[in-house]
Amino acid sequence: MQRHRNRHPSPGARRRVLRTLSAVALAAVAMPAVVVRAQPAVPPPTPSQTEGPFYPRTMPADRDADLTRVVGRNAAAQGTRLYFTGRVLARDGRPQAGATVELWQCDAFGRYHHAGDDGEPRDDNFQGYGATTADAEGRYAFKTIRPVAYGGRPPHLHLKVRAAGSRVLTTQVYIKGDSTDGDQVLAWSPKGTLERLTMTLAPVPGREAGALAGTFEVVLP
Repeated sequence: MQRHRNRHPSPGARRRVLRTLSAVALAAVAMPAVVVRAQPAVPPPTPSQTEGPFYPRTMPADRDADLTRVVGRNAAAQGTRLYFTGRVLARDGRPQAGATVELWQCDAFGRYHHAGDDGEPRDDNFQGYGATTADAEGRYAFKTIRPVAYGGRPPHLHLKVRAAGSRVLTTQVYIKGDSTDGDQVLAWSPKGTLERLTMTLAPVPGREAGALAGTFEVVLP
């Protein structure tokens, strides 16, 4: 009769297996855990809108980021103060340091300056146009007035944004809560445009009486 071989591992083999398993377990403990952090979602590019007939024909001598004061004039602009800030981002979410942001709008009487929009009344203490450069985090800031309605158009700000490696974006920014009924610019815009171009205003404690603040993030095309 043929003897059956002993199928049980020897004590030495068992010790080698245990040593291997222990080494694997220790390596797993020592290995740092890989944490996968979800990247914040970046919205699609900001919708463009018409430049309109009111972009300056000639640039004013005073075109800084404070539109409520004009160099050489003692009085300040009429209208509710608005601190308008935001960021400029690339399509992948990277801040666009050095981007140029231009802002223009009508004065408290609905007149655009430096654009041939003459007539009375008119607030010559309002700068009408300003420009600034985004900082290292892509942030920009303006001091202006809350936009007003004129000629059947709802209150809005005009923006033109330029950054290296991106197309120039020209658009308009609207105010949440303001009526836009009957506006032809928005009527011809793709569905969802208004929601993407609307900002909310809130009071600013410690500033001028009634001052407001609004933030608008620009994603370049």
